[in-house]
Amino acid sequence: DRIFTDIERSIERAVDALFSDINRDSKKITPIRTGYAKSQWRKVGKYRLGDSKTMVENLAPYIAILDQGSSRQAPNGIVQPTLNKLMRRRTRL
Repeated sequence: DRIFTDIERSIERAVDALFSDINRDSKKITPIRTGYAKSQWRKVGKYRLGDSKTMVENLAPYIAILDQGSSRQAPNGIVQPTLNKLMRRRTRL
């Protein structure tokens, strides 16, 4: 039982770290005019195995428009470039 508990905890830490990375990198890519959209990124919840309530959210009403590439500061959007960057980083590990 102890080994399974340790494995579960390791998985939970890794997934929680991934959500933290997504939050941090999304915030870095978010265009800045007033700073409001950038300030609205949040990691919600703490991952537990079997719990799908962990997420990264942004409640700025215009975040979807920014994510579609409407800003010259982030012409490729926000979420997809963030995920691409994380995938490249993880495959190098």
